[in-house]
Amino acid sequence: MGKTQLGTAVAAAGFALSLSLSAANAVPITLEFNFVPNGTLTANTGDVTTATSITTGAPLTVTSIVANNIGLVSAQTITMTSPTPVTLGSTFTKEFSTSFGTFLENLTVSLVTPGPTSLGVTATGTITQTAGTGFDPTPVFYSAAYTQNGGPGNQINASFNDSTTPVPGPIAGAGLPGLILAAGSLLALARRRRKLVA
Repeated sequence: MGKTQLGTAVAAAGFALSLSLSAANAVPITLEFNFVPNGTLTANTGDVTTATSITTGAPLTVTSIVANNIGLVSAQTITMTSPTPVTLGSTFTKEFSTSFGTFLENLTVSLVTPGPTSLGVTATGTITQTAGTGFDPTPVFYSAAYTQNGGPGNQINASFNDSTTPVPGPIAGAGLPGLILAAGSLLALARRRRKLVA
């Protein structure tokens, strides 16, 4: 191998090493915040309980931040696909920029919960740093709560939450079966104690 080939091989190895080190130094995104619409929301059917999409009510602004390692600030603007699909399996995006760069969320609706005059929507996906460096793609969880207190055709209110920490699922054994099992265990323990004392 000649000097030029050796130099090229060393440069290529150095470049590959720097790429692997920069990827190893990247950190997961830690984020939890709420944001709200400041404009009018409109359901495509006029009724949040039967809607397949709802406009975002842009401009959307951040209201409260619980966790944040990417430079998000209160009153910051969020951009989201509008109208936003609200049916199971539909996809949409959300994007914002901070002092650390631009972040894009690709989300898929995973749960839809209609109420008498409301609609809850949960979506999961990935948040990725599309401009800037230093952060790894990270799972992200989104929820929206829409209410239309006056019924179809009336004003729609909404609040949104975004988090890289999943909402806890139901506790195993909760509910009536869990309560019966716990009570039975306590009775068995009390009987065993009585036998030991006697």
